[in-house]
Amino acid sequence: MNDILEILRQPPKKHEIEEIFELMRKLKEVNPGDTWLDNYQWHLNKRGDSFFDTYHCMKRIGKEMNPKTILEIGCRTGISICQLLSNCPNQEDKKIYLFDVFNDGFISPELIKINLEHIGIQTNNIKFFTGKSEETIPKFKYDNPSLKFDYILVDGSHDRRDAKVDLDNVSNMCNPGGVIIFDDIAPDGCDLIDVWNKWKAEQAENFDYFEDMNGKGVGVARFKGGA
Repeated sequence: MNDILEILRQPPKKHEIEEIFELMRKLKEVNPGDTWLDNYQWHLNKRGDSFFDTYHCMKRIGKEMNPKTILEIGCRTGISICQLLSNCPNQEDKKIYLFDVFNDGFISPELIKINLEHIGIQTNNIKFFTGKSEETIPKFKYDNPSLKFDYILVDGSHDRRDAKVDLDNVSNMCNPGGVIIFDDIAPDGCDLIDVWNKWKAEQAENFDYFEDMNGKGVGVARFKGGA
């Protein structure tokens, strides 16, 4: 497998953003009330050809790593898991765990399943966990002490304390070579770069890192392996 961080450092490609938006438009067919397509268009209009964001990372990670064990904190309507899985070479032997509070009256596990099935992806290998991640993730780890992950997304609460707790809680949950994605580190996101940098400093010996600020801002950490 190629070095995923080097692949992420490659400049954005026109076909990538076209495919990202094509998928988002397809999902909006079954989610007309979801405004995220319009929000993403705003970022593209501002950044132009330099625009690079979380979904670019998901496309490249899906294609190059084809992760088998997947965990998301903050899955919302499922656009992120759709972007990841739609770029995986196959859907075989995947175990997917999605965590969210699901409390805004719009998002739900059922909606995520509808979105995935709308693009032809199976949903019988997905488990959902409802509640605050600072509570559900520690319980999940206690119940599954040996389960490690190829791919983890941290995109839940954007309160600084909560975001740092989420990063701390997943820091020992990666397989060797596995990745953690942390969203919204740039000013055009939620400006969580200080949270990311603090966690990076604490975990410097355990991970290698990549960041891009040409959008909402995304950080990626690749676990070096070991105990």
